[in-house]
Amino acid sequence: MNRSIVFMMDYRGDQLQIGGTSNYLKLLAPRVRDCGFQVRVAIPYSKRTEDVREFMETNNIPVDNVDISPQSGNVMLRLKTAYNYFSTIKPDLAHFILPWWNSCEYGILAAKFASIRARVVTYQSFPEKIEKNIFQGTSGILRRYRHNFACNSVHKAISVSEVNKHRIISNGFYPAYKLKVIRNMIETDRFANVENAIDFRRKWGVDNSTVLITVVGYLEEIKGHSYLLKALPNIVKHHPNIIVALVGDGELKSQFEDQVRESNMVDKVLFAGWQEEVPSILAISDILVLPSLSEGLPFVVPEAMASGLPVIATRVGGIPEAVIEGETGFLVEPASASGLEQALVRMLDDRNLMRDMGAKGQQRAFREFNVDRMVGDTSALYSTLL
Repeated sequence: MNRSIVFMMDYRGDQLQIGGTSNYLKLLAPRVRDCGFQVRVAIPYSKRTEDVREFMETNNIPVDNVDISPQSGNVMLRLKTAYNYFSTIKPDLAHFILPWWNSCEYGILAAKFASIRARVVTYQSFPEKIEKNIFQGTSGILRRYRHNFACNSVHKAISVSEVNKHRIISNGFYPAYKLKVIRNMIETDRFANVENAIDFRRKWGVDNSTVLITVVGYLEEIKGHSYLLKALPNIVKHHPNIIVALVGDGELKSQFEDQVRESNMVDKVLFAGWQEEVPSILAISDILVLPSLSEGLPFVVPEAMASGLPVIATRVGGIPEAVIEGETGFLVEPASASGLEQALVRMLDDRNLMRDMGAKGQQRAFREFNVDRMVGDTSALYSTLL
């Protein structure tokens, strides 16, 4: 009889996409099913999880509306909802997908109380240090106790990067033996060989001779767009034949639009909105820039590399584990407009360097970031625990 697995997320949110956490689940769930496990997904139904539901339903994976998000009610209600679910479904293993360090606590606790045999978590990102005041005062002490109990209820924790692993250990969440690094990986062929590609250059009115610099990520402070926009006027002085496409949406869109207008860069910045066809966008781009202030190991970096693009990104999270400085791209310090300016001007000055970095990045993506490796390592972990 096939072993059964439930993947659970507890984030409902109010935006239209959930980013890397969603991609991780989409890549993993159907492939784990194809490895012989029975798979279902438990998530809160909301606009932000619509794409996950549609994807799973298309791939014949059951999706259950289980809302234990912070918006769903008080502590006891969230715990009861998760406990009732696990007591009814009774999977052999529960795998919790955590975009943040404190996600899914009530799901983990409920799985333990319902005697689910194996409990696994994946940390997509992790802060360098947890703020001490979170665990201060009476409520903070209770939060620390609850959190420690949840961590002790986990059999294995997956980190998507080495740097996140060290942060998790240094913050006292798990001993080293409980942690395994399995990096975020991608469908390399899907990005290297784009079939039926949408001609976004024509759609956006961008000439083929124009250098298209693409940024993929929602428009939030942590993604660092403002530093790239601040650097843009000086970059344009050196290389006027460029366009920056901001692919994504978010709460800071109007703020960034104001910043672009104030710097007279309206004709140099394209607000492309959220797009599903990222492979087509990367296929018509020349450079990927990721100016984030914090990351785990963002999928878009190996995706761009598989597309043959050189990458300019900040030296945060697991990005240096993907981008090799001076070989597949350039790494700059976070929150540095001057660093982004220097890296882009240097790359735009040498088109041969751009092409060489893109080619080496593509080779590295196929060698190190093929999704089959991620699925194989994760399935092997499941089998060991079961």
